[in-house]
Amino acid sequence: MLLTAGPVRAGVTLEGDTCRQVFDDPRAERIACRTGFRLDAATRARLESSSFGLVSDIACAADLSASRSEVVGRVHAGGDVALPQQEVRCRLVSGGDPLDVRFHLAPVVRIDKKTNRAVDARLGIRDLTGIPEPLATAVAEFLNTEPTLRKSLVQAANEIIPNLPRK
Repeated sequence: MLLTAGPVRAGVTLEGDTCRQVFDDPRAERIACRTGFRLDAATRARLESSSFGLVSDIACAADLSASRSEVVGRVHAGGDVALPQQEVRCRLVSGGDPLDVRFHLAPVVRIDKKTNRAVDARLGIRDLTGIPEPLATAVAEFLNTEPTLRKSLVQAANEIIPNLPRK
């Protein structure tokens, strides 16, 4: 499901990520890229604990799409930069069995107007399908509140922002 291994960030390893190259290409008006992640051992342990031992791992991939000019305009304006809702596909491990799950992701990155740097992020995960409630809610809550995932999104944004066109 996920492609090749990429940069390791605290808590996650990006896999199959092509978004950086697309954002770095000033000719690409339509951002269409793929990204994915795997959790490190410590984050998997927190997931297992927060799901009462029902989920031991999750790895996800998504094809992202956005308008480059809209994203660039929002970054330069500062404040919140929201990407359109995206569908994410995951392989979740529960009781040793892999399960396919899907959810919607609507990430929001907060940009500091003075420094033009990302300072916070929200993943906006909802509508998780493929597993029963209340487990779906527990997994969505874990992913939305996991600080390493949020930090990874902030770090990725700060790697992309310097290469965006100036105002």
